[in-house]
Amino acid sequence: MTLSLPLRRCLLVKGDLQLCHQTVEALLAVWQTTEHIWLTDSSQATAGKYSQKQARQFLGREFDVVVFDALQEFNADSFAAIIGTIRAGGILVILLPETNPGSNWYQRFSMIIERYLMDFAEFHHWLPGQILPSDFRPEKHTTTSAFKLTVDQQNALSLLHKTAFGHRRRPLVITSDRGRGKTALLGVAAAELLKQGKQKIVVTAPSYASVDTLFTHAAKQLADAQLGHGQLFWNDGEIQFVAPDALLENELEADVLLVDEAAALTLPMLTLMLQRYSRIIFATTLHGYEGSGRGFKLQFQQILEQQAPGWRQIELIEPVRWNLGDVLEQFSFELCLLDAEPVAEELIVDLGIQRLQVKKLTATELLQDEALLRQCFGLMVTAHYRTRPSDLQMLLDREDMWLLGVFNQQQLVASVWLVKEGPINPRLAAAVFAGERRLHGHLLPQTLLAHSGISIAGEYHYQRIVRIAVHPALQNRGIGKYLLSAVTSHLPENTDILGCSFAASEALLRFWQNSDYRLLRVGAHSDHVSGRHAVILAKPISKVGEGLVEQTQQRLIQQWPELLHSQLCHLESGLIPLLTQMLPESELPLSAIDEEEITAYAFQKRHYDACQVAIRTFVLNCVAQQRFLSLPTLMQLICLRFVLQQQPIAAVCRQLNLKGKQDLLQQLREAVRILLL
Repeated sequence: MTLSLPLRRCLLVKGDLQLCHQTVEALLAVWQTTEHIWLTDSSQATAGKYSQKQARQFLGREFDVVVFDALQEFNADSFAAIIGTIRAGGILVILLPETNPGSNWYQRFSMIIERYLMDFAEFHHWLPGQILPSDFRPEKHTTTSAFKLTVDQQNALSLLHKTAFGHRRRPLVITSDRGRGKTALLGVAAAELLKQGKQKIVVTAPSYASVDTLFTHAAKQLADAQLGHGQLFWNDGEIQFVAPDALLENELEADVLLVDEAAALTLPMLTLMLQRYSRIIFATTLHGYEGSGRGFKLQFQQILEQQAPGWRQIELIEPVRWNLGDVLEQFSFELCLLDAEPVAEELIVDLGIQRLQVKKLTATELLQDEALLRQCFGLMVTAHYRTRPSDLQMLLDREDMWLLGVFNQQQLVASVWLVKEGPINPRLAAAVFAGERRLHGHLLPQTLLAHSGISIAGEYHYQRIVRIAVHPALQNRGIGKYLLSAVTSHLPENTDILGCSFAASEALLRFWQNSDYRLLRVGAHSDHVSGRHAVILAKPISKVGEGLVEQTQQRLIQQWPELLHSQLCHLESGLIPLLTQMLPESELPLSAIDEEEITAYAFQKRHYDACQVAIRTFVLNCVAQQRFLSLPTLMQLICLRFVLQQQPIAAVCRQLNLKGKQDLLQQLREAVRILLL
């Protein structure tokens, strides 16, 4: 293949801090490049040198030289992100300590880069006293100011036009690795759609930062466009960014909906978008520093086949800022396992639980077995979009984290990651309870201290399940439940509580409930990306752990009626019966007068406003029982949204297509009558 762009290269500098910094400052002076960025640890950050954690603010920029100072700190997410800002002909300078600082991550990094130094001319190791080859310098290349689409992008633009103007309900899915100009393409496409008569283009993504490039490229295509933060106006047309939760909550109109980084959104969210909008383009990164779209591709494809059988897809292969086969990109993929995959499906199709073996894995074993490490990380990437390079670093280096794997012979088919939490120093625990401190980590005890009001929660030993994954080809066979059961027998002897936290959905709640996990807390706010509330579930392991779980659940029961119409008033209504039924049975008291009022409302003409407190108590008692689910769906939703969550009448009528207040109250009266019989 003929290379069309100059090569990107890497220079490794090892030594003490003073020597490395002097060397790089001398090189930058010789290279005379103004387009460079220096990332270091926060203590070394000065004018012209930025903290590694600031890497994200430079996304969308291009540099001739990136200096990554890993002498004292190595932020894996920042490293994976900043490599994508190096243009063709640019150089990545990595500063490493002379000796490994006792980190498995550093050790693996050193092994990989030493191999690249031996095998590829693009990688060079500077040694003290050595003079760099004269041609080892940033290489400029001529570019035109006009944005030029690659062949891949042109093909995608053609398909995008068909989606926007052809038959309805035929969404387009665009996938690519990072650096293929996916978001820029969406910006060019949005501008073209406005030119061709579309008036309202809505853009959604996990954050505005991820689509800032889209608006920039759209503005370049439209003379006299007015560009603001998340909005572009041109003639009578508009491109508007709307966060995913706001988009679905407000049911905005759109001629075309562009969904960028779709894999970061939940499948229920994407499904709802698919139902509401007839012309949609979904775009996502397959392998990236923020997560992977592999699991999304597998799962969302099934939904598309069911709901939009005429859907189309295209993958962008050709990079726009470097050459196909770029060695620096290959290095970042290998180091951060951005392209890790679980074991091939054909090797495990005839699997039965009776053949499985459970084994505890150590970081040392993973470091020494690259194939196993790739299987492990690939499995987690497929199951969880937000699996990042920092998760790999954490897996290799965190002493409080451990892994349990399920094997079929040598093939890893399921795994669970756990982290030790607590006890917390009594003084710190008291400060957390008082609302004066937040600690790094310790999610379970901190939540019980700060939110559930359990002042003794810091005294206990917890193990928290961080991630659990089952191979996509083996899901719904009971392997996940089998793995959770195995976890209990592998816990440290001093464990009091085994817990987990996740974004609540009916399927996930039932999965954990079936393994005897109990509800301890529902988060006060929904996540703006998933649109879901986080929940904390736990299983007591010791006798004192049992007491703590019971105490926490009793607190939640006491608060539950108030929470439903305050901080949980926008909780997905369908989850309320399931969450309520996960709490211990505890019927709220109804007096004889209450019962008389409820009967008068159901069978006579007593007004709702006069007896709403009694009805609310009665309905909540019914929701805690299975018989509530025998009500017609419309009546269930009225009971949940209007009575328990106390959403405004006008909003409930609009959501449920009711004629008005009288229609709603008549349906409610009938629902109470059915529940009384």
